[in-house]
Amino acid sequence: MPVFNHIPMGEEGLKEIYQWLDDWVAKNKGIVHQKVIGKSPDHWEIPAIFITDEDVPNEDKQIAVITLGRHGQEFGARVVGPEIIRYLCSDDAKEIREAQLVIIVPVVNPEGFVSNEFRSSMTSLTKTERLVLGGLFKAFPPDMMVDFHSLGKSAGSKYDRGDMEVIIPANTTRWAMDEQIHQYIAREMQKAAESEGWPYEIHTLEDLATYYFGDTKIGNMPWSYLKEKVFLLHMQDFYDHYHIPEEDHYTNYTCGPAYLKWHTLVFGLETNHYALSRASDIALSGVAPCSALLKMGCTRLPWEKDIGYPVNLLHGDFRISVRPLGRNVSDRRASRIRIWNERENFNLPQREMVDPETTGARVRYFGRDLPMEFALCLRMRQNSIKSVTTRGKEVQFETYKDHCSTYVYIPTVIEKAGLIEFSIKHSYP
Repeated sequence: MPVFNHIPMGEEGLKEIYQWLDDWVAKNKGIVHQKVIGKSPDHWEIPAIFITDEDVPNEDKQIAVITLGRHGQEFGARVVGPEIIRYLCSDDAKEIREAQLVIIVPVVNPEGFVSNEFRSSMTSLTKTERLVLGGLFKAFPPDMMVDFHSLGKSAGSKYDRGDMEVIIPANTTRWAMDEQIHQYIAREMQKAAESEGWPYEIHTLEDLATYYFGDTKIGNMPWSYLKEKVFLLHMQDFYDHYHIPEEDHYTNYTCGPAYLKWHTLVFGLETNHYALSRASDIALSGVAPCSALLKMGCTRLPWEKDIGYPVNLLHGDFRISVRPLGRNVSDRRASRIRIWNERENFNLPQREMVDPETTGARVRYFGRDLPMEFALCLRMRQNSIKSVTTRGKEVQFETYKDHCSTYVYIPTVIEKAGLIEFSIKHSYP
C-alpha cells in the first residue's frame, strides 16, 4: 500500500511528513539516514534522505538526486517523495542501493507547503534553493537529477488543462548528443509508466514554453511555434550555480544548472493532483517513471563503456566523441566534470576512413587546463581492432560492443595545447 492515502496539508501536514521521515529512518537503519541540509526563511528545517547500501564504497556509486515540493500549491509532489523513499528501501531496489547513492529532498519549499501557495520562483532558483542545494551538491555533485512538480486543474497548460502528466528533458543543450540521449531515456521512462497504467507525455522545454506562455488563440500560436521554436536555455543565467544570491532568468526546474555545471542527466516530472483524485494514485504514478530512471542507472546503455547514467559523451557524436577517464565511478565523475567545463576548448573530433583497413581520428584541445586527460571513443563497424598508433607509436586501447558494432576507447593525454591524431588498424568488416 502507498505511504499516504491523503495529501498532507498546511503546517500539520508538513509536520506529518517530517514525522513519517523520522520514523522511517529509525526503522531502516543501515540503508537510510537523514541530514538537515539547510533552513527556510521561516526557519523550517529542510531535510534530505540518503539511501544506499552502506557496505559498498561510495567511490563505486552513481549519485542520484530527487527534489520535490518546490512550488507550494503543487500538492501531488507531497506524496510522491515518501513513496519513492519507500520504494528505494524495498527488495526491488536492492540493485539501485548497491550501485547508487540516492538523495531525496522531499520538501524543498516548506513555506509554500505550509501556506499551500506557490512561494517560489519561475524565473530563477530562489536564494534558499541555491544555498541549500549548493551546500548539498558541493559534497555530492549528481550524475542524475529529477525535480518533481504537480499539475492541477488549470495550471498545466493553456492548451491542455486538467489531466496531463509529463516527463520533461529539462534545460539541456544541443551539445554532443544530449537531446537524443535525454529523449531516449524519457521514452524508456514513458514506456515503464504506461506499462503500469499511467499515460505520461514527453515535452521539451520548447513545448513547455508554448504551454505556459503561448497565446490561447488557436489560430495564432501554433503557427509561430512551428515556425520557430523557443529554446529557453538561452534565457537562463549561466552563472545560476546554486550558490549565487542574485535572482534572474528562467529556471522552472531545480536541475537545470546541474546540467550546465556537471553534465548531469536532468529531468522535470509533472504528476497530477486533479485528474488523479486519490493520493495513492498520485504517489504510484510518480514512482513509475522515476523507478525506471533509477534502474537505468544500474545498466550499461549501448554507447556507454561502463554501467551507469549516460552522461559520458561530452563532445562529438556517437561515431566519435570525447569521454572521461577513471578507474571507478568517482574518478570518472571528476574527469567528466573537468572535461565538460572545458568543452568549448575542444574542436569537433574528426574521423576519416583512409582505406578498408585504416581509420584516422583527430582532436584538438586549445585550452589551458593542462595536461588534459580524456578518452577518444570511436564506434566502428569492424569487429577486429588490431592496433592504435599516434606519432608512430602504439598506444593502449579498450574495446566494447553494442548489438552491431565495436567501440574503440583510447585513453589520451594532451601535454600542451594542440592536435593529436590516431591511426586505427582493423580488419575489413
